[in-house]
Amino acid sequence: MLTVEDLIGQYPNQVWWEFSSPELMAAVPSSGDYSNEVARWNAYLNRLVLNALLPWLEEESGIPPVVWPREAALPSIWEFVNGTAITLGETRIVLIPSEAIDLEEFSVPQEWVDIPSWNANYYLAVQVNLDEGWLRVWGYATHQQLKTKGSYDEFSRTYSLEREDVIDDIQVMWVARQLCPDEKVTVPPLPILSGNEAETLIASLSQPSFYSRRLDVEFPQWAALLENQTWRQQLYQRRNREAVSMTAAVAPALRGPVNLSNWFQNVFEQGWQTFEELFGVPETNLAFAFRGGDMALENPETVRNLIDTIYTSSDEHRLKVAAERLGQLGRGNGEAIAALIHLIRTTDEEETRWTAAESLWTLDPNHPASGIRKVADLGMQIGSHAVALMVALLPKAEGKVAILLRVYPLRGQTYLPLGLQLVVLDEDGDIFLDTDARDTDNYVQLKFGGSPGERFSVKVAVGDVAITEDFTI
Repeated sequence: MLTVEDLIGQYPNQVWWEFSSPELMAAVPSSGDYSNEVARWNAYLNRLVLNALLPWLEEESGIPPVVWPREAALPSIWEFVNGTAITLGETRIVLIPSEAIDLEEFSVPQEWVDIPSWNANYYLAVQVNLDEGWLRVWGYATHQQLKTKGSYDEFSRTYSLEREDVIDDIQVMWVARQLCPDEKVTVPPLPILSGNEAETLIASLSQPSFYSRRLDVEFPQWAALLENQTWRQQLYQRRNREAVSMTAAVAPALRGPVNLSNWFQNVFEQGWQTFEELFGVPETNLAFAFRGGDMALENPETVRNLIDTIYTSSDEHRLKVAAERLGQLGRGNGEAIAALIHLIRTTDEEETRWTAAESLWTLDPNHPASGIRKVADLGMQIGSHAVALMVALLPKAEGKVAILLRVYPLRGQTYLPLGLQLVVLDEDGDIFLDTDARDTDNYVQLKFGGSPGERFSVKVAVGDVAITEDFTI
């Protein structure tokens, strides 16, 4: 794997910055500043980039950079949108951070392009690699490029440019700023919202969620709401109040369906535990036990080949096999962890994502990229058997969630009882998915996806004995 020095040598025209430990710590937002973990992480990345690049912007331009619209307004933007705007005299620059390793395209949220008072002259593509502790500005685009050459994705509401259309020599921007200072095109005006319309939108969008809600309203109305600083601040504050109220609720007082959206805010109903809490052994040991794993990898060359496969192969079968084998390493291999995180964030194949996530559970059980998972003792005795239900979640695009269900044996049992059924029912009570345990199964599982607000039930049964748990996403 290339070092930072190697990369700088290959791309001398790009801007590089290595983070110090104090810089990494200084960027961590306060726990009450954002309503969900996605927004909090977005704010963390943007703060890292902003703190690192402000001195460079001043040095290159000779003009003190000014945060737009003002420093105090940044949380109300980062709660919803990725990116930070800076003004240098009459020039506006938007910094767009991304953790993507694949730099085949540069994507900019529509808000920074189509809101008249938000759009900029230049947009900087900033790659952030926290595993290696660096960032780089690998290119820039103009507003005119995004509007005339960019590909608009209506599902993510982004404008994207192919890498070949992104200008990778940052020095060119400073020259262009003198010769062609505008680099913008006219965008259509936004609708005018009445106070009642704005209040209705704020009331609806302030409900707690684990994503920003920016895709839940038609763009013209959303943009008009966001552009108004007073309304945007009201929405931001109300979302935070709702989140704080929910977090303050004591888990044992929660009743009714298990609310999986709350899990993304670290609010869990009574009885849902970590693996180590329930099983009494570290999760790494448990994974090896259930996989029959005495195949731990010891050959460094084999490990290197598996890691290289994840970064270079497009064959989903090979990627899945490589991810599964890396899970046999046990905890602590930083390069393997980075490769698995990369795979989770880049592949669209759900089976591959789950395989990588499961391997990451054994290498770095608490890493946020591995999703959220909890396990509950169902209190279900079937002869001499007791069983536990695991629910794991991986965020997807547009606020959707990938869900993995598993049933494990408890109380020292190795195998599930023959014929045990794991069933998923839709909100009408109809069977959506089901599977049965065979003679030597040490777990059974089902995978599916859902959207916020959807309901489903999980039934675990053997013969006439059954337990059902209700869930809402």
